[in-house]
Amino acid sequence: MNDGRDASVRDIGPRSYWGRLFAVWLTLAAIPATSGAQATYTATAGMPVRMEIVASCSVSASDLNFGAYASNQNTPVQGQTAIQLLCGTGTLAEVSLDAGTGPGGNTSRRRMEQEAGRDRLDYDLFQDPGRTIHWGDRSGVDTLEVQTTGSALTIPVYGQIPGGQRVRDGTYSDTITVQVTY
Repeated sequence: MNDGRDASVRDIGPRSYWGRLFAVWLTLAAIPATSGAQATYTATAGMPVRMEIVASCSVSASDLNFGAYASNQNTPVQGQTAIQLLCGTGTLAEVSLDAGTGPGGNTSRRRMEQEAGRDRLDYDLFQDPGRTIHWGDRSGVDTLEVQTTGSALTIPVYGQIPGGQRVRDGTYSDTITVQVTY
């Protein structure tokens, strides 16, 4: 049958239509739907996290005021004060007390100096209320070791001025350095 059209361009029925439609669909499917958008890439890396806990302590001390001492008094005069210590949990701290600023003193016999004169008044510091455990600055000998808890600790200091010292009237003083080694 010849309808006047060229035989090479013949319509062979509905299958040709669907075949061409399928070919167009395949062509369009091959083109990315977001052809104008940039591709997104991801890179990852490990980030080490580290922290070092550094031991720290703070220390303060209250004044030790012996009150009045009568010249030629035969009985000792006693006093008491406290050291406040705050260190991190589990820190082993060693508390030492130096000889003080009084001239001629040492940790076995400290000396207060008269503020308006040249007299000296001997005294000492102890770790116990019975005043038998001397407190000095020789590590492991006359210092105090404390295991800290992370809370403030109150450490008592006991002082004593021996009786029988002949000194002039006046005010006597000294300054002790409290050292904490941890």
